[in-house]
Amino acid sequence: MKGIQPSTHPHLLAILVGVVLLPSTIHAQPDVMANQNHAPAGDLRNGVLTIHLEVGKGNWHPEAEDGMAISVFAFCEAGHPLQNPGPLIRVPRGTEIQASLHNSLSVPVDIHGLGTSPDALVHVVPQATEQVKFVASTSGLFFYWGATEGESLIQRHGVDAELTGALVVDAPDADKNDEIFVIEMISDRPGPGGRQTVATINGKSWPYTQRFNYGIGHQARWRWINATNEPHALHLHGFYYHIQAFNHAGKVETFEGEARPLVVTQRFTQGETFDMSWSPGRPGRWLFHCHMLIHMNPPIVPSLPGLTVTPAANVSSHSARNDAMGMGQLVLGITVPDSSNSARATPWHADRKIQLEIHDRESAPRFALQVRDGSESSTSPEPGLIGPPIVLTRAEPVEIEVINKTKEPTAIHWHGIELESYYDGVPGWTGGSQTTPPIRPGESFVARMTPPRAGTFIYHTHWHDGTQLLNGLYGPLIVLPKGGKLDPASDRTFVFSLGDFGALYDLGLINGSPQSKTLQLEAGRKYRFRLINISTNNQGIQVSLRDPTGPVEWRVIAKDGADLPANQVHTGKAQLTITVGETYDVEFTASRPQDLLLDLLMPAQKIHATQTLVFAAASPENH
Repeated sequence: MKGIQPSTHPHLLAILVGVVLLPSTIHAQPDVMANQNHAPAGDLRNGVLTIHLEVGKGNWHPEAEDGMAISVFAFCEAGHPLQNPGPLIRVPRGTEIQASLHNSLSVPVDIHGLGTSPDALVHVVPQATEQVKFVASTSGLFFYWGATEGESLIQRHGVDAELTGALVVDAPDADKNDEIFVIEMISDRPGPGGRQTVATINGKSWPYTQRFNYGIGHQARWRWINATNEPHALHLHGFYYHIQAFNHAGKVETFEGEARPLVVTQRFTQGETFDMSWSPGRPGRWLFHCHMLIHMNPPIVPSLPGLTVTPAANVSSHSARNDAMGMGQLVLGITVPDSSNSARATPWHADRKIQLEIHDRESAPRFALQVRDGSESSTSPEPGLIGPPIVLTRAEPVEIEVINKTKEPTAIHWHGIELESYYDGVPGWTGGSQTTPPIRPGESFVARMTPPRAGTFIYHTHWHDGTQLLNGLYGPLIVLPKGGKLDPASDRTFVFSLGDFGALYDLGLINGSPQSKTLQLEAGRKYRFRLINISTNNQGIQVSLRDPTGPVEWRVIAKDGADLPANQVHTGKAQLTITVGETYDVEFTASRPQDLLLDLLMPAQKIHATQTLVFAAASPENH
C-alpha cells in the first residue's frame, strides 16, 4: 500500500486490501478487453462453425480502461485480444461446432461446456491444442468455462474465475435482438461465504458496466449467465419483468403467455441461465442489480495466489469518485427519456400523508422507526430490528415524508412499487431533470406514489452501508385492494432479516427478533402469511412451516407483490427458498389444534431462528 494516499479513488481504496502489487510483472502482459457479447466469433459456413480459442493471461480492467488492472486468465479468439467474458459463440440450432482449444498457460486447463452434455470436458496441457466437435442440437442460453486446478464451478474463485464465454443456440424463429450478460466473480473463498469479491457484468463493475437508453414501451430481452461460485438475486427497480426461459443443469424450460413468471427479483444459482423480458412504462433513471449488499458495493480484490493488481493510472479523472453514493459491482443503469416535453397533465394531490421518522438509539440496534398516519402512530418494537408496517391502498395517491433524525445520511427505496423515478430512492442516480438527493441528518424527503396493484412489498434503506440494513432500517409495505382493510386476525406478515446485536454478532431475525414470542392463532381459520426476505447477503434463506414429521402444506398465491395467475397458484409442501428482496404470499389453514414451527435457516452463515405458531380451537364467539 506504499504510495496510496487517503484522498485517492474510493473504489481503488476498497479493492487494494491485502493485494500484492507487482507492476513490472503485470505491465508485461497484454490487456484483457471487456466483451459486451454483441459480435459472434468464429467462421460459420454451410452449417459448420469453425472457431479457434486460446487461453492466456492478461491485465484485466474491471473499472475504467486506465483504472486498476488485475492479472487473470482469459479466453480469446486466435489472432485477437484476450476478452472477458470470452468470445461469444452463437449459432443456429443444428450447427456443427468445430473448435480448437489452445492453452498458452504454464498450467493445464480443463474447459467445460463445449459438447452435447453439460458435463462435457476437454483437458488441455500447457502449450498444447485440443480439438472438439459437436452438434448444437438444443436451443437456449449456455456457457463454456475453464478451470486450472480441476475445480468445479462452485470451487472456482481465483485467477481462473474469469475464464467464461457465452454459448447461444438459436431456434429458427429466435429473436436475436437481445442483450447477453455474463456474471463472473473473483472471491476470497469458494461458495456463498465469500466477502471479498470482484463481481462483474460482461467484464465490468459499476459505474463502468453497460448503460442502456430505452424509450417508453421498448421491448427489452435480457439473457443472464451465472458463471460465479454462488447464487445471485437480480432486482429491477420500478418495473416487473417476465421470465422467458430457465436453464438448470442443461435442461431448458421455456414459458409462454401467462405461464411466464412475473417478478421484480429473481434468484439463480451457480451454472444457471435465464431469459427475461421487460418494458419501461415511465421515464427516469432506473437500476437493475444483484440485491446482495456485498455485490452492489465497490469491489474488494482478495489476496490469492497468482492474482496481482496495479493501481489506476489517473485516479482523479474517474467518474466513480462521487457516483451514486458508493455503489459498485453487479449494477446496471437504465435511462428512459421523457419524450412528452410537457408538464404533468393533472396537478398532484395526495389522498393520504404519512410520516416515517428515523431515530438514533443509544445502543444496538442503532435505529428506531416511527410511522405517523394522521392521528395514528406506530413505532419499532423494542429491542427489535424492524420498522412498523406501512399500509397503503391500491390506486390511492399518497405522500410519505421520510424524516431523518439520525446522525448520518440515508435513503429509502420502495421495493417493488411502480412509481416515478425521482421517488424510487437511489440518491445520486434516480430521477430525471432532478436527481434524488440523500436524506441528510435533520432533513426530510417526500416520496409520492399511487400503487397500481395490491400486494406485499418492502421499504428499506438504499444507502450502501451494511450497518443501516443490519440495524433495522426496513419494514413491510402492504398495499391493500380498494376498500380493503388489514385484518390482523387472518393476515400476518413475517419479515426475515439479519441483525447486529453487538457482542452477540449477527443474528437471524423473524419480525425483528432473534427469538420471537409464541404466536397464538386459530385452527380452522384461513390465514394469509406474507413472507419477506430483507437480509443483507442471504440469497438463499430457507423458510418452512413444520410439524414433528416435517413440512405441512400451504398454498402459494403471490410473489413480489403480484398475484399469481390461476394456473400458477399451487398447493404443496410448506417450504420455500426466498432470496433477498423477494416476497411471497401463502395461504394456510390448520385443520386441527396443533403447534407448528416457523423455521428460518440461513445455510451460508449456518444461522437458525424459529417461531412457534400455536393453533388453538376456535372460541365459541368466533362461530
